[in-house]
Amino acid sequence: MGDLSVNGIKVLPPGLQNQIAAGEVVERPSSVVKELVENSLDAGAGSVQVYLEQGGQALVEVVDDGAGMLPADMALAVTRHATSKIFSMQDLVSVQSFGFRGEALPSIASVSRLRLSSCVQGRDEGSFLEILYGDHLEEGPEAMDPGTRVKVQNLLANIPARLKFLKTKNTEAKKCSENFIRLALANLEVDLELYSEGRSLHRFFANENLKERLSRVWPEQLCRDLKEVELDQGDFRVHGVASAPENAQARGERMLFYVNNRAVKDKTLISALKQAYKGRLLSREYPQAVIFLEIPPEEVDVNVHPAKSEVRFRNEKHVFSLVSRAVGKVLDKNYFQVPEMPAEEVDVAGRADSPRYGPGPGETRPEMPVFREDFRHETAPDYGDRPPKKPAPPVHAPDMGLSYLGQVENNYLVFLNSSGRLLVVDQHGAHERVVFEDLKSRQGSVQSRMLAMPMQIELHQAEKNLLEEIWSMLRSLGFVLELQDESLLQVKGLPDILTSGEGLEALRSMLEDKARDMDGILIAMACRTSIKSGSSMTRDEALSLAHKLMQCKEMNFCPHGRPICMDLGGKELERLFKRR
Repeated sequence: MGDLSVNGIKVLPPGLQNQIAAGEVVERPSSVVKELVENSLDAGAGSVQVYLEQGGQALVEVVDDGAGMLPADMALAVTRHATSKIFSMQDLVSVQSFGFRGEALPSIASVSRLRLSSCVQGRDEGSFLEILYGDHLEEGPEAMDPGTRVKVQNLLANIPARLKFLKTKNTEAKKCSENFIRLALANLEVDLELYSEGRSLHRFFANENLKERLSRVWPEQLCRDLKEVELDQGDFRVHGVASAPENAQARGERMLFYVNNRAVKDKTLISALKQAYKGRLLSREYPQAVIFLEIPPEEVDVNVHPAKSEVRFRNEKHVFSLVSRAVGKVLDKNYFQVPEMPAEEVDVAGRADSPRYGPGPGETRPEMPVFREDFRHETAPDYGDRPPKKPAPPVHAPDMGLSYLGQVENNYLVFLNSSGRLLVVDQHGAHERVVFEDLKSRQGSVQSRMLAMPMQIELHQAEKNLLEEIWSMLRSLGFVLELQDESLLQVKGLPDILTSGEGLEALRSMLEDKARDMDGILIAMACRTSIKSGSSMTRDEALSLAHKLMQCKEMNFCPHGRPICMDLGGKELERLFKRR
């Protein structure tokens, strides 16, 4: 440690203190929008307008019809550590307001020209005060309606080193808009409007619901398919909306979280949301959701970040479980479920004049084998170096309430269910799911089949390192491998469910996809052994595949996260034919 006696320890001047505090709270114009609108909401405003010029750097003005302030309170509001919201340590620990009006205003005033005008309810005249970079310029009476107006000009102009880090005015305006929207989604009872360069960008009317507000800023198709999330557990509540997995996007910008109505960024909540969608999305896809978590104030610390955008939970595991379960339960959908039909109604799939391809009373259907060798009926069987497998005996399958209509381009199976909706099934994805779950159930019982002639795979260093990580897992699945030297892998044996070609393809797929766990390995094996797109299927095979799929724990998505089933009813067809 240096010698402190050289210069001594000194208290920083108030102006420098405020600039340092501003660096924590006022990062850019969007920070000012957030702080000022939150102050308006804390003041009980029913209407808030925000005006921007040049992305907020030239002007951020916030006008509200809230409680307003007396002249003496206004003077204190621009003083450090003065607040109307915190009076004790307990208040700080369990803070439920958005912020401390007396904290943000002096920070903003130290790096801008700030004019604060306010009039309390019931009075016909208000007052104003004006500050330039922390110095008071003037104050006095002002004619205005009840409420508060804060005008911030030339933000950060007195700190050129920080001003240069601002982006273009369009980028800064977008960031302001994002903060404004996040506040609007959490305060449905308030009328809010955002203007930029004199033009209205966003208007949210009071008492709209969450979906109505989202429909103003999210794509129409996405909002139409949003699912309501609701889960109560004691003093904890999770609610909001989540997108259908098929509406996933390539970026995570539409994953929005609120804790006790405060917008936050939190790794626990993000992980919980992703867990709910696990197996339903591709690795490069993200869900879209607005999730509100209401918990006792003592269960969360909101003071771990100057802008209160981050939180710390007392029991992260409980929060994780609560959010993942709340979202996960609304994503489950059984496309094949046969609804209860009144006795007097006739099942559309069972009418005498309707062709039915499911089994009738006393009929049987050939059981679809799990692995793909039995689907090779267009060409001679390719069993590699193993003997052909005996066909499975016929097994009676229960009536599924499905009529099989046919196959589209040897890729998609089309059914009509008992409620009259069309089901389109991706045959490769469906079989892949069936094989994957069968493999998981058979872990530890798969037998090895030694090859008459070992096969070889050239490895580069990264592949060799990965192979060493999963070596024991491959052995447990029946792979018999040996490293000949630093770059040559010898395959001496394979699981008895794979042909030689499939075994090599599966190993290469594991290395290409960087499979580091058992699921990744099984996905590669399932993909290589499943019926491929472009393969024809008989009617019985299609129905048997549907039957096996219905018995899977997850029937709607393949192991990679792609959707397996799509259903089309009257509403969807009307949209396709532009009748709505």
